[in-house]
Amino acid sequence: MSAASGRGESEAPRMGVARRAMARRMIEAGAVPAFYLRRSADITDLLVLRKQLREASDGPIPSINDYIVKAVALALREHLNVNASWEDDAVLIHSRVNVGVAIAVEGGLVVPAIYDADVSSVEEIAVNVRAAAELAAARKMTREMLADSTFTLSNLGMFGIEDFDPLINPPQAAILGIGAGAEGSDGRTRVRMTMGCDHRVLTGAEAAPFLATVCEGLGEPARLESGNSTTKDAAK
Repeated sequence: MSAASGRGESEAPRMGVARRAMARRMIEAGAVPAFYLRRSADITDLLVLRKQLREASDGPIPSINDYIVKAVALALREHLNVNASWEDDAVLIHSRVNVGVAIAVEGGLVVPAIYDADVSSVEEIAVNVRAAAELAAARKMTREMLADSTFTLSNLGMFGIEDFDPLINPPQAAILGIGAGAEGSDGRTRVRMTMGCDHRVLTGAEAAPFLATVCEGLGEPARLESGNSTTKDAAK
């Protein structure tokens, strides 16, 4: 469809399923009474760890984002009130920790669930994230994968974005936006983290400890390598 005006001839490309779904979600997100918390996380030791892994292995190693997924998952297990959603005028606290990872696809954005990330190793998370990205690119995501996440992680650091306010993915209670790493005058590398919260579910005093736990986890990457708070069988 095209139309002529003072702006010239304009094209209106047909929107795909992903773009239409994203548009509907963002309309819902606009109705959420949200507030934002910001904090920097020191990832210097994590960068050192990944360098060591890269030197010791010829194969793929977990990305920074994979470690962030793990840190978020462990923090959600410790602060279950954040692993929640607002549905039918009620707060639901979820027993499983399924971190949704925002993935850009042609014509939109999808957020597949990385199931039971709290009891998965970082290596398992890396494999699951790559598999989800491949399914998203092939447009083979299941409805369940798109509906089962209990929290969303959106990372724009790879694009050089320093800081941004992510929109909450309803009905989830919160979302975490990750910016690019920057080295400070002290030689330490930090990333800017912005947490969007649904004020119907969380207060600042409840969300702040969660964000602190995420930062602590990223500052101790060895803990993320071994940090499983329960067993997979128990989680299921």
